[in-house]
Amino acid sequence: MEGIQMTTLEHSGIEKILALVLIIFMGYTPVQSIAHDVSPHPAPYSGSDKVYLNQIVPIITELSEVGEAVSATAVGLQSKPSNECANENGFFQGVVGGLRNDLGAITPPQRMKAVHVKALDGFTDYMTGLNLYISACTDKETAMRTKLFDQGTQYIVNADRTIQAVNDMIANPGHIPARPAAGDQIKEWCGSRWAANYQMQEHCIQAQTESRAQLGDLLERNPRGTPGYDVILDCSATWTDPSGAYNYKMIVFCAKSKIK
Repeated sequence: MEGIQMTTLEHSGIEKILALVLIIFMGYTPVQSIAHDVSPHPAPYSGSDKVYLNQIVPIITELSEVGEAVSATAVGLQSKPSNECANENGFFQGVVGGLRNDLGAITPPQRMKAVHVKALDGFTDYMTGLNLYISACTDKETAMRTKLFDQGTQYIVNADRTIQAVNDMIANPGHIPARPAAGDQIKEWCGSRWAANYQMQEHCIQAQTESRAQLGDLLERNPRGTPGYDVILDCSATWTDPSGAYNYKMIVFCAKSKIK
């Protein structure tokens, strides 16, 4: 009986590590999504999908309205006194942050996960752009103010494009990816851990992305059949949360501390 149990565990562990390798080197979790980048689910939406969409569409619509107000006032605010400029952009940032928290509190059904991750990404870019606008308002050097304002504008433009992509997926269910790419899974995980702190989200995304690359190097140096591979397998199982998301930073830390 013990031998049968061990075989089952080993088989399960191998499946997990193979999935991990796919995430690292190919960017998608399931094998089928490598060949097909759109959802196999047919339209129309299911009941749970519709409930989810009824929750998020008003949030996204309000974000678009705020985005229009930001675009209409951004240039003019740069010539206003620093406090007025910073306060106005801070107001917009507070509204966007509140909407982002509302979105983050919603749990998407499996089919809608890619939509949810994409929407959160758009909110993060809006928050980053507005933060750069606030910095531009208060910086004393003209050249730096211009640079910060231009950077902020690019983030706002990227956010608009991202939200447009979300709206396209909602309007065209066949455009919804079967699963988020590995990079998007990192964004979702970091977003859930730091829902109210977009700066920590950015730090988390950077750290997890770098660790994911380090894990790829570790797997190359410790192929299947080596003791190091077994260590990586154990560490990946230990540092996988119930949703299936990998904590790459802790997997690498765990593996490096044990591989001799």
